[in-house]
Amino acid sequence: MHELLERLGRGDTRLIEMCQRANHAWREFLDELNGAETGTLAARLGFFQPTIERIFESPTLGQTMMPWSAFAVLYDTQNGWGPNLQRARQLAEAFAASNCSKEVKDEARSCVISYELEPAAPVMVSGRKR
Repeated sequence: MHELLERLGRGDTRLIEMCQRANHAWREFLDELNGAETGTLAARLGFFQPTIERIFESPTLGQTMMPWSAFAVLYDTQNGWGPNLQRARQLAEAFAASNCSKEVKDEARSCVISYELEPAAPVMVSGRKR
């Protein structure tokens, strides 16, 4: 995130194109893996990381932006997750299980918190989970 903010502060307008390219790459990736099991998605994420790093022209910026740009494809600021909620939860689980770098996994965890994708804890009623 530091590199992103630094480059934005310097007026690096190439970031807009990078985000557009990442958005397109994620749409293709998610369309291709539509209906795939979480394990398959997790395995493919590790292979997809270098693609995102190339798009952002930097390993550190690519690792930071990989999960953020992924979830951004599924989320709409006006309507929330809509029909993409289950897919977003699956993606969160896949990032956690992937062989992506620690940096990507840490950012994905931040995304899960930011986008409120954490599973709700079971409610205890009279000593029983509900």
